Amino acid sequence: MKIAAVVLFIIVLLTGFMIAEEIEVTGEIAAIEELFSEEEGNINILKLQVRTRNREMVEAHLGPAWYLDDELKVGDDLDFIGRFEDENKFKVRVIVRNMIRREIRNVHYEPLWLRTRLQERSHFYNPLREKQMKGPIEDLYIYKDDALMEAKIKLENGETVRVQFSPEWFLQNQVRLGDELDIRGSEVKGDAQTMVLARVMRNLRTKLEISLRNRMGFPIWRAKRHTKPDPKEKRTGRGKK
Repeated sequence: MKIAAVVLFIIVLLTGFMIAEEIEVTGEIAAIEELFSEEEGNINILKLQVRTRNREMVEAHLGPAWYLDDELKVGDDLDFIGRFEDENKFKVRVIVRNMIRREIRNVHYEPLWLRTRLQERSHFYNPLREKQMKGPIEDLYIYKDDALMEAKIKLENGETVRVQFSPEWFLQNQVRLGDELDIRGSEVKGDAQTMVLARVMRNLRTKLEISLRNRMGFPIWRAKRHTKPDPKEKRTGRGKK
């Protein structure tokens, strides 16, 4: 009985090791959908059905669509580096596409799109300090506490500016990493760096203009809070192009 128990323990231990071991999966995207993830920010992340080279199907869990460099489509061939959390759920840490690596989780598998808010002073919108700016999104992330989305924008003069948008649910995938934005907002001074509270932004990729605050700086999403979509509802749409 003792020998059998030891053998069973070793089998369980090895099985757990195999599930947690980081491996590389190569395959073709067979299906794409969005899945609500409470543990990774109360947001929707992409879940892919990937057909591997040996014709097996793997359920790959990525990050939010707006955090990826490129839009993924059914039929795309990709390499994924990650680990199995159970028999079929494959949590992706790195995407490799056209020899370009994109890390979406760190080595501890913590989401890179999720940040912890630093203690800072309250910022108030001042219409007298409005400014216009334009540049590509170099970094895009949300905060754990309120899912408020912020970005780092690289301006034409080389300066990097921190820009605060709105809660992630209000934007609904209308911006993503790498998009070039034309922004009007109020400049506020923080303890570490200057930040801009965006009032209106125009996405030069989609040609879509989005209003986030009214002329006095009051957040539009607060008035629309009662129309907030159910985050647990699965959606197959990828937002407007």
